[in-house]
Amino acid sequence: MLARTSYSLTLLLLLLLMQSTMQGQQINYLNKKFSPEQLKQDASILRDAVFKIHTVIGIYESKQYYDKVFNENVNSFTDSLTEKQFRIRTKLAIEKLHCAHTDISYSTNYTKAVRRTKFNFPRYYLLPVEDKVYVLGGLNRKSDTILKPGTIVTKINGIPTDSFYRYAQRLITIDGYIIESKKLYAQMGYIGYYLSLLNYPDTITYEYVNKDKQLQEFKQPSLKTLNIPEYSLRKKDDSLFVKYKRARMRYRYLDKDKKTMHLHIAGFSHRKFTKAYRKIFKQLQKNNTENLVLDLRFNGGGSVTNCQMLLKYLMEQETTQTSYTTLKNYPMRKYTKGNIFFKMTRLYFHIYGKHTIKGDTDVFVMRLKPYKKYHYNKKVYVLINGGSFSASCVVSAYLKETGRATFIGRETGGTMEGCNAIITPKYKLPNTRTIVRIPTFRLLHDVNKNGNTGRGILPDHETNYTFDDLLNKRDLEMEKVKELINKN
Repeated sequence: MLARTSYSLTLLLLLLLMQSTMQGQQINYLNKKFSPEQLKQDASILRDAVFKIHTVIGIYESKQYYDKVFNENVNSFTDSLTEKQFRIRTKLAIEKLHCAHTDISYSTNYTKAVRRTKFNFPRYYLLPVEDKVYVLGGLNRKSDTILKPGTIVTKINGIPTDSFYRYAQRLITIDGYIIESKKLYAQMGYIGYYLSLLNYPDTITYEYVNKDKQLQEFKQPSLKTLNIPEYSLRKKDDSLFVKYKRARMRYRYLDKDKKTMHLHIAGFSHRKFTKAYRKIFKQLQKNNTENLVLDLRFNGGGSVTNCQMLLKYLMEQETTQTSYTTLKNYPMRKYTKGNIFFKMTRLYFHIYGKHTIKGDTDVFVMRLKPYKKYHYNKKVYVLINGGSFSASCVVSAYLKETGRATFIGRETGGTMEGCNAIITPKYKLPNTRTIVRIPTFRLLHDVNKNGNTGRGILPDHETNYTFDDLLNKRDLEMEKVKELINKN
């Protein structure tokens, strides 16, 4: 019995030692530095790929402007940096492309190391609203009670909290000049941004406004853990929703007479959407439903074919959608894969659309002809916010510009004129192994009449959330749409 206990203790110590060694290796990998020569090579490859592929150059800024931006980025690497430092600096350059489909992500090894490494986290959830940062609550509701929900935090470890919020927005790529999307995603990821930029301190000192409106400090050790649970700002899913999980859709009626349907599309899935739409629009026709509430909040896009099908059920007149590319094949193929999918997409557009050539550019025009069967021609309300992007903005732009729907919420994250998307190859840089995503097509909303404004689809009725609204998980968009329906 004694021998077995000794063996068990030895095995336990060995496992702990192995775990400690692995943790050390992961931390070493996160802190690994690359030479200026390696960083310049990666930055040069990124620059060359952008200029050979990207369709946004010349739309919001000139080629000369981007020559300067990306050459300065290459020349800025004069010291050894970690992968994280390289990525942050590169994101600041990529952000100037005004394209949310373009981004740089960590290498696979770096991501694995992050997932297996314990970091220091604060014991309070924080939420920026406009230029103030509030306490949402404690990580442990029983013990972390010094800072009450609603407390305004002015500094963290001596640095103003609003400066973190503004800096985080510089690291978020967006379409055009849309600030709303930057604010939303910096708000949602605030904890991660400020911890990462502070390098996960062991102790966090909060400067906050107490109940007497005076500044006070509170110091607290961080919590070392792999991750912290998310603090949801939304209510739990309603059990009354009928769900099509693979299609990422769900719907429910808001009244017993089935006069108003709430259709939530989380993303334009590549799977099972044809059958889901057919069933949903058949329901609308069968029940003579008078109002359709189309919820596209936080819909980050997806399949163009999917969103075009939705438009065919809703549009009243035939229209077109144009896309173009200057590529026949991926350049610099040693750093990327998937050229066959790009060629298949070109072939699809060539077969099902009208193809013309203008100089070195292939232009494809697709017809959007309304369906006759189960077509919905009654009132449509669309809920949007800064998280509505890409394919969800295709739907929004067409419904908005044709006057087909009433829009409620905040400016979308995608522009009215279109975006750079459809096929987005990933280029793996040879030294840092970071991954750069670059779109190959520009997709145009042919209904747009205002040129390249760089602005999103604007709501007819704008909602403005206060901290108390978010804390109490109010849904201002749904409240407004119900008010409009009752008024009508």
